[in-house]
Amino acid sequence: YTTLRMPPFDFLTLADSEIIDACLAGDGRAWEALILRYQRLIYSIPLRYGLPESDAADIFQAVCMLLLENLARLRDRTRLVAWLVITTRRECWRQTRQRRRAADGPDLALIENLPGDDSSLEDVFSRLQQLTLVRVAVQRLDSRCRQLITLLFYTRPQPSYEEIAGILDLPLGSIGPTRARCLEKLLGLLKGLDKLLDLDLVL
Repeated sequence: YTTLRMPPFDFLTLADSEIIDACLAGDGRAWEALILRYQRLIYSIPLRYGLPESDAADIFQAVCMLLLENLARLRDRTRLVAWLVITTRRECWRQTRQRRRAADGPDLALIENLPGDDSSLEDVFSRLQQLTLVRVAVQRLDSRCRQLITLLFYTRPQPSYEEIAGILDLPLGSIGPTRARCLEKLLGLLKGLDKLLDLDLVL
């Protein structure tokens, strides 16, 4: 798939519900921001199922179309992550059923070996989902904490505490305590976001 151009930074820092509001208001940049936020999650699911990249690209496009068609009908916009996981999984199943009807020989054997139960899916996607949630949670932090966490964990090469203090205009001795407070806030956000991954959802 093709990586989308980076939309304005302010869209990337908005909550899903706010981006959806902007999408429904007709702002194309908001739609780009929404897809950019979750394109890796969507695209990875069919690949994890063992489907070829051509099928993964088709499923990615289908899920994006379903999201666009159903955006205004989502009952709980804070549960978008779970909606995307479920919808993408359904599209994978639909694709495998279509291939099963048309397949013979090695293609059929490939489909028969796909993981299909919920426990297998949970094991396969657990790390990717957690990484996605961490990224979303970081974007929901206040500006100071978001900048600090980004500098500490997402910047390479990692700056020293002295450099971080200079960038954020903070006393050097306050970096450690501020880091602890920001990580506590991040943990609180993650606990809330983690509830989005239960399967009690959507259309």
